[in-house]
Amino acid sequence: MPSINMIAPRRAQKKRLESNVQRLVIVILAEVLLMLCIAGFLLMRIYGTRSMVGDLDVQLAKLEPTVHRIEYYDKATQGLKPKVDTLNQAKSQTLRWCRVLDDLSLSLPAKTWLTRIATTPPQAGATEIIVNLNGVSASQELVGQAMLRMHDTVSDFRRLDLHFTQNAIVGFQTAVEFEVAAAIEIPKEVPKEVEKS
Repeated sequence: MPSINMIAPRRAQKKRLESNVQRLVIVILAEVLLMLCIAGFLLMRIYGTRSMVGDLDVQLAKLEPTVHRIEYYDKATQGLKPKVDTLNQAKSQTLRWCRVLDDLSLSLPAKTWLTRIATTPPQAGATEIIVNLNGVSASQELVGQAMLRMHDTVSDFRRLDLHFTQNAIVGFQTAVEFEVAAAIEIPKEVPKEVEKS
């Protein structure tokens, strides 16, 4: 019977097997090492995030009284809004009359003076107030100029009507007395719920 030497192929096969096992162990160790690195990185991120959350919680606790004060002031501001609106309307209406009187003084030509300004109470449902302007001027021409200037200068006047002109003696000089009626739009009324606040 012939004898076949199988030792050499078995040794070669054993070396290959050992080599494959070594490679497999190295790959497994590399994967384990990679997993440990990833786990360490994630743990560091989790620790950093928890630390940041803790810092933000401390900052939030510090800012909480300020937030409550802001909410309180917002509520107080909302409560005061109707009153502020009423004050702004009153200021606007007051400044309106200041503007009317200022424009009126600028519209009068030289040697023309107003001696009286009066308003008549508006009737129910009226949309305008009538302002009576009485004055004295040196001539009829200056009265006409005054009316033209009032029409052009005083933007609040809706229309102007000359009631009368008459000759008069002022001191030792002749003059012309006049009365002009100007219509001014009545401002919108403040709503009732604003008045009660």
